[in-house]
Parts: sequence; C-alpha cells; structure tokens
Amino acid sequence: MRTEARKTLLIGCMNSAHIAEATTPVRDAELAVATRGGMIESRHRGTVVVLSPGGDVILALGDAHRPIFARSTLKPFQAIGALKAGAPLRGAQVAIACASHRGTFEQMRAVQEALAAAGLSADALQCPAVYPTDSGTRATMLQAGLAKTPLAFECSGKHAAFLWACAAKSERGELEPDAALWSIDTYLDPQHPLQRMIVEEVEAFTGEQVAHASVDGCGAPVFALSPVGLARAYATLGTAIRNMEADARASTVATAMVDYPELIQGPDSPDTVVSERLDAVVKSGAEGMLCIGLRSGASAVVKISDGSSRATHLVALRALQAAGFLTQTTVDSLLTAVLRPITGGVEDGQPRTVGELVPGTDLAAVLAGVAPAVAARHGSDGACLTAHEKKAHEETTQHEKTPGEPDGADSTATGKEATGAQASGATGGSAGAAPGRGVNGRPVRHALKGRRNGKKGRR
Repeated sequence: MRTEARKTLLIGCMNSAHIAEATTPVRDAELAVATRGGMIESRHRGTVVVLSPGGDVILALGDAHRPIFARSTLKPFQAIGALKAGAPLRGAQVAIACASHRGTFEQMRAVQEALAAAGLSADALQCPAVYPTDSGTRATMLQAGLAKTPLAFECSGKHAAFLWACAAKSERGELEPDAALWSIDTYLDPQHPLQRMIVEEVEAFTGEQVAHASVDGCGAPVFALSPVGLARAYATLGTAIRNMEADARASTVATAMVDYPELIQGPDSPDTVVSERLDAVVKSGAEGMLCIGLRSGASAVVKISDGSSRATHLVALRALQAAGFLTQTTVDSLLTAVLRPITGGVEDGQPRTVGELVPGTDLAAVLAGVAPAVAARHGSDGACLTAHEKKAHEETTQHEKTPGEPDGADSTATGKEATGAQASGATGGSAGAAPGRGVNGRPVRHALKGRRNGKKGRR
C-alpha cells in the first residue's frame, strides 16, 4: 500500500512546473520515414517495445524505461478504477469509457445513456464542449444550428464513468464511511478518492509506480510510465479478452473493447479496424501513443517523439511482425486498410500516390534480421526487470516450477522462433500463452498480486 508521503509526492507532481527528464538519455530509434518521389521527406523517431506472452522484452528500440505520458492509453485502467469504485458499467458503457471517440451520434448517445443511468446530464461533464470530429455528424449539427457539447469531446465517456462511480458511492450514504468525499463537483481533483484509486490500479497493472503526473487535455489526471510498464498492462488486458479465469474487471473492460470496437475510435478508424481484425485491445493516445494487447499475451507499445500519430500503427504492427507474433500477410493487409497514402496531384480522377510511409532505419534493420531486436542493456535474455522484479520472479518461478521441469524451460516460443501456431494465436486465437496468463507467464491473478473482486469472471 502506498504511504501518505507517496500520495503527497504524487499530488505535488501534479502542480509542479518542474520538467522531469531522463538522467541518462538514450537515443530515440528511427522507427518510420515518409518518402516522396523516392526521397525521404520526414523521419519519425521514438520508442517501440514488444513483450512476449512470457513477459520478456522481445523487441526494444529506443529507451524502454524512460517515462512517457500514457495519455489516452490509460483509459482502460481508468475504467477499471471506475468499476472498482462501484460504477455499474456494462457492455457499450464500458467501451465508451475507454474510447477516444469522434463524436458520432451513436457514440454521444452511449455517453448520454451512461450519464442518465447515473441520474446526471451532460451538464455534469467537466470536459470541453466541442463539435464532433466526425465530419458527417459535425455537418449535421451545424446545419441544424446545434451548439457545441461536451458529449462530443473524445474523452466524454471516461468522464461519464468517473461521474457514475461518484454517484454510486454517494447513493450508498451511511453505508460508505467516506461517501461525502466522492463529490461529482471535484471528480477530476487528483486528491479525489476516485483518482487515488485509479492511481493504485494503474500501478498494479503496470507493475511500477507513477513516475510523474500532470493534467490531460480533457482535464483529468494523466501519468507518466515506462513503455515496458505499459506493455505489461496491455499484455494483461489482451489475455483477459473473453477469459473467465482472468481478473473480472480486466476481462469486462478488454472484452467490451473488442466487442464494441466502433465505439473505441470510430468507423473505419485505425484503432477500430485493427481491433476488429485481430480481436485485440488497441488504444491510441495523443502525442504519438499506441498500445496493443493480443489475446496470446504478446503486446506492443509505441511512442513517437515528435507527437505525430501517422506512423504509430505501422510501427506497432511491423514490430509485432518482427517479433514473430503477426505474419507479414496479416500486417500487409492491415496497413493497406489503415495507412493514408502520400499523394500529389490527380491521376485518372483519383489522388496520385507519390510516396509511402515505411519502417525507418532501425526498425527496418530488425525486420531484415541484420540488427538485434533488443539492445544489450536489457540483458542477454531480453528480460527488462528491476532487481526487485528479478528476485520476485525467481522466487515465483522456483515455487511454481513443475517437478522434473529443467531450469530455463519455457512452454512459449518467442521472437523469431515463434511458431506458425503462435502467430495464428496472436491474431485472435489462444496459442502462445494460455488464456489467463499474464506477464512472466503467470496466471493473471498472480500478475495482479491476487487483487480480485471476489466475482471471478463476472461480465
């Protein structure tokens, strides 16, 4: 349990103007380049990390340990916090709580229904009022003379979940000793009990403490964590999809995200398309963030340092391919569907393609097999653990090892050695890590330190 001093430090970070920087900077990797007329026009540098179903770092380009603001990739864990606090979210309500939506009428209706179920209206939302980014919905609203609304803001579903959690606590009155503290007026305050509970959930799923905190674009607290920590969290989400043996809240969130992918971002949008085709948890965030959790337990995290999002899906999917968890055919098909062509002029009445977005030098070298996928600093086995984590892992492995099993045995293939069956599992099956197994190959309940709600498998 975190101490009061730890809480004070976190709250202090929220209000500090100090800019946290890595003490030992590591060069960003060149992850993608945009070409025009056969010449490189732009370069996108940053970090990409891929974890195996066993929790090993199979691929790491850039600094896998440098804290980065997770932005909207935190939403699944913020939704888990809201569920833990008592928000009775179900189905589409869970999905919209995890969404960075475009404000379609369907998406705004889902937010409105969650608010109504909590006995609230859009007036309670403390995110900005905007017009939808969905062009069709925006045009319809403008033509009808409708005003901007917070329902159309991309994070409104998350805010609705926060409000419902607070309303549920308040309704219990004397049954909840601290019910008076769960005010709907201050639900974004970092000292609010809901936000403190969310910090605990984020730290539990990532396996590390929040390195820095600030305010997200919607006004909610946002946290900085390492790419490896985020990859651990998304590995747990991936294995929780439709998994009755997984942590109940993680399964509720992960399953809703893949069951309602059209709510997570929008029709024909990259996150929605990739989630639909891979049956995976896929979540983008502002400033070049993307996290993917496959049902096999493999995961990928991308951070583009210039803040651009146009290369994130290319980098994540090619990295999963390089690590052996997706086939080239699958990735080629996905990228054809989600990447925007680089065009110039018109040919036969259609925009003419004059360039393309392709892997940058460092990622291309790994794909070609001419460069190591993991920098030497991560250790010969690719594991990316702190000394404390290594000790805990060794103790757990020794305790759980099957009698007669040789030291170092691993039932899952990793990296370039991944089998065809495992690659198939990464696209929606359960090969690789068995369902319900999280980081380090342990059952999800172990990875989450036994923090269950006593309602195993509840949807």
